[in-house]
Amino acid sequence: MAIGIGYFVAGVPNALIFVILTTAFAMIPFGAWLAFTVAPIVTISQGGSGIAAAAVFLWGSLVMFAGDHFLWPTLVSGSARLPFLLAFVGIFGGLAAFGLIGLFVGPIIMAALMAMWREWIFLPVLRHDEAAIAKTGVAKFT
Repeated sequence: MAIGIGYFVAGVPNALIFVILTTAFAMIPFGAWLAFTVAPIVTISQGGSGIAAAAVFLWGSLVMFAGDHFLWPTLVSGSARLPFLLAFVGIFGGLAAFGLIGLFVGPIIMAALMAMWREWIFLPVLRHDEAAIAKTGVAKFT
C-alpha cells in the first residue's frame, strides 16, 4: 500500500497495475523488489523524470526493508510468543533451509522448540522430605 502511494505520487504510468503486481509478487521472495524495480524503468522509458524513478525505487526499498526486517518478524513473534530475535532467525533460517515455505515453517519450528525449552526449564522442582523417608521409607514429593 505504501509503495502504491509512491507510484501515484511519482507519476508511474499505470500505477494501479503496478500496485496489484507488487501486492501479488510480494508473496514470492524478492517479488516485490522486482515489481518496484520495473516501475522506475517503465517510468523512464515512458518519458518520466529520472528523479521520480529514483525516488520510487528508494521509497520501495525503504518500505520493503522495514517490512522484511521489522514488521514481519514482529507480527510472527507476537502470534507465536517468540522473542523478536528468535522470530527473525526462524524466518530467515526457514527461508534458507526450506525456500518459500520456510517463511512459515521456520517460525513454527522455532515456536515448537521454544515451547519445549520453556517446559524443560520451568519444570517444578521436586523435593522430598528426608524425615518422611526415614520414618516411612516412602518418598513424598511436594
